[in-house]
Amino acid sequence: MAIQFESSLQNLVYQVDAGAGRKVIHAVLFVLFAFAMAALYTFSNFQGLRDARAMEEAQLARNLAKEGKLTTQCVRPLSMWNLASRSPEGNARVQGHPDLMHPPVWPVLLAGAFQIGGMPETGVPTTAPVWGWDYVPVATSHLFTALAALWVWLIGRKLFDHRVGSLSAGAFLISDLVWRQSLAGADWSAAMFFSLGAVYAALWAAERPNAAGPAEDEGPVWRWLVPLVVSAALTALAFLTRYAAGSIALVVFLYLGASRRRHPWAKACLYAALAALPVVPWVVRNIVLCGHPFGLVLHEVMAGTYLFPGDALARSIQPDMPDAGAALYAVQLKMIANLRMFFAQGCGFAGGGILLALFGAMYFHRFVRPSSRVLRWCLLPAGMATVLSASAFGEENLRVLSIYWPLAIPFAWAFFLVLLDRLQFGVRFFAAAAVSAVMFLTALPLLANVLPPRTGLPYPPYFHRYIGWVSSMVEADECLATDIPWATAWYGGKTSILLPRDIDGFYEIHDRHQKIPLAYFTTVTRDKPWVRGLSDPAAPEYSWYQVFAAGKVPQNFPLTHGRFVAGSDQLILADRPRW
Repeated sequence: MAIQFESSLQNLVYQVDAGAGRKVIHAVLFVLFAFAMAALYTFSNFQGLRDARAMEEAQLARNLAKEGKLTTQCVRPLSMWNLASRSPEGNARVQGHPDLMHPPVWPVLLAGAFQIGGMPETGVPTTAPVWGWDYVPVATSHLFTALAALWVWLIGRKLFDHRVGSLSAGAFLISDLVWRQSLAGADWSAAMFFSLGAVYAALWAAERPNAAGPAEDEGPVWRWLVPLVVSAALTALAFLTRYAAGSIALVVFLYLGASRRRHPWAKACLYAALAALPVVPWVVRNIVLCGHPFGLVLHEVMAGTYLFPGDALARSIQPDMPDAGAALYAVQLKMIANLRMFFAQGCGFAGGGILLALFGAMYFHRFVRPSSRVLRWCLLPAGMATVLSASAFGEENLRVLSIYWPLAIPFAWAFFLVLLDRLQFGVRFFAAAAVSAVMFLTALPLLANVLPPRTGLPYPPYFHRYIGWVSSMVEADECLATDIPWATAWYGGKTSILLPRDIDGFYEIHDRHQKIPLAYFTTVTRDKPWVRGLSDPAAPEYSWYQVFAAGKVPQNFPLTHGRFVAGSDQLILADRPRW
């Protein structure tokens, strides 16, 4: 009996030290570390949503969870114009307005989170500094960030070895760039997760079953077809999470085409066809609604140009679209300006630090494994194509290049470990000290961001108490016009129209499409440059300036009562005293 007990104990010790038990311990430690990093970064940097896209997608998810339809309470005049032009009556519905700006996967994921954790309650007074439901999109985003770290570990192992995979996953979880994007609560983390999964599945699909055998030795069909289908499905999910993330398809396509399997380009074309197939229903839905395959997203190419400065296009109820020549010239100027700013800000990798430098130097080294050599060269054309296309849509879209950051980390660590091996220092523990130093330098930007003092409230312009109070003045079947409609839709749960470009656009909407009983002006409008943005007769907001600052209200203007909020920062105009 004693011998049997001793044998069982020895087996248990062995399993914990070198067997399955050790893997379980490592997995638990990994989960705890990811949770600790998410909690630390959130506690030190989060006091409410700051990202307009995150708020808009959150209210989309809430509507989807309640009604089962992808309708929005954040309505743009541009969207109203598009639907009205396709309607026989020439009108556009505001209540139950279909969303034409966002792909569906992230709202679906958030809707699932709301169904599990409960539905957000709007219009409920609270004195909390942070609205509790703001944590749901952030927590969901953090979950996908932690899951993406698993892909980083697996990709590092697949391309190099277990040591590179572990170091890459650790560096990923202490990267300020990663957590800063995740904290926004938008779709970036999910898009990154699906993109990395597509790359990892492609590594399996392109791997030859027997590297020493003949090129015709393909092995069973399922060995390459199953991961190919998985990679295509994950690519489609990445695209339907954030359109710009679809650029990962170019990486996978080039990698499959340059692989050493038989008929590689045929397999690459098969992948492209399979990836496009799940997107077809979404494209058909958009064409039926607005006549464009991806909604009104492509109209953003003209936004921010000299023809439509700022958000003038989205706020236009009757936009005067230019001809092809003028549009092309305007977009070229916009792309050049965005690229200059992008390069000045570190190409979107401002927090990359020493690992980014190692990744750049890595291209002067030749790795042994063909998969490692091929994949790194596939990243360059995809990255350049992403930068050029994203620069046409705006500065914010250039952030999508950070999706490639997790793919750069394993290459950086592999190159650094090669350098350490070649140095052959006789000093004991030198390699461990060097690795620790690189890890510390990688974590330095994150360390600076989690140290006190804590990040303040997102006001101006976002503060849920003000926004919720103003939204409560509007009945459920009414709507309001504001310069932050995504916030009033999310915090207030009321249909909100983006403030029209000028007062004539307000009359067009009020008289023809939907009565507007209240207008809410925040620092988004009131803090614009006084002459260039407000008081100059040629300024974009001049007609609104006449109303809320100069006191020159037109005689037939329907909003006859006003009140300041937060000192003189914000202004409410209403058809009657609703406060």
